[in-house]
Amino acid sequence: MMKMKKIFFVFTILISALLMTSCSLNITLQMLKDGALAISFEGGAGQAFTQMLLSAAGISSEQNTNALNQSLDFKEIEYELSKAGFTNIQSQAQGTSSVRISMHDQKRTSYIFTSGIVSQEKEQLKLNLSRKALVDFYNSADQQTSMILDLFLAPVFNDEEMTETEYIQMLATFYGQDAANEVRDSFINITLKDLDGKVSKQKLPLTYLLCLNN
Repeated sequence: MMKMKKIFFVFTILISALLMTSCSLNITLQMLKDGALAISFEGGAGQAFTQMLLSAAGISSEQNTNALNQSLDFKEIEYELSKAGFTNIQSQAQGTSSVRISMHDQKRTSYIFTSGIVSQEKEQLKLNLSRKALVDFYNSADQQTSMILDLFLAPVFNDEEMTETEYIQMLATFYGQDAANEVRDSFINITLKDLDGKVSKQKLPLTYLLCLNN
């Protein structure tokens, strides 16, 4: 049971770092000459949402410091990513305030491509942040990841229509206003680097993606 709690905690912190940053999350997708896609994520979970996630993992407040310092070795995460088809996986973290993960999708067969979120047309990368693509990503993820994504109560994954204001109000009801504010103030910076060197960037509010009404 303790091992499962630890694995659950590590996966939860990973997803929170990638989705629930208190400031911004940087995602970079780069085409490589050998045909692979290089992927990197950089971000960190805010204090309020981290506290909620620790509680969801069954870790008491007295254990928080040790949990933060000892549980983020990422071995289980790297193992699961390798099972999903990723290679050259590297990860590092300083608590939950700074997390970086990089990997390669060598054959472009991971759920990043099969869900339709990212596609390749000749030497260019295309980003498709549609409801269908995000739902397909959610449905194709392993049970552990899906369970963690469920913690975020995102309307886009639950076939619900909700304004961003309504979503933040709902989060505040479930997790407290501080956690809701962290989500409200978060942004995702997405950088695409094509094979010819062309770079395109987008900056999107996190609440926009989790509601995705347009």
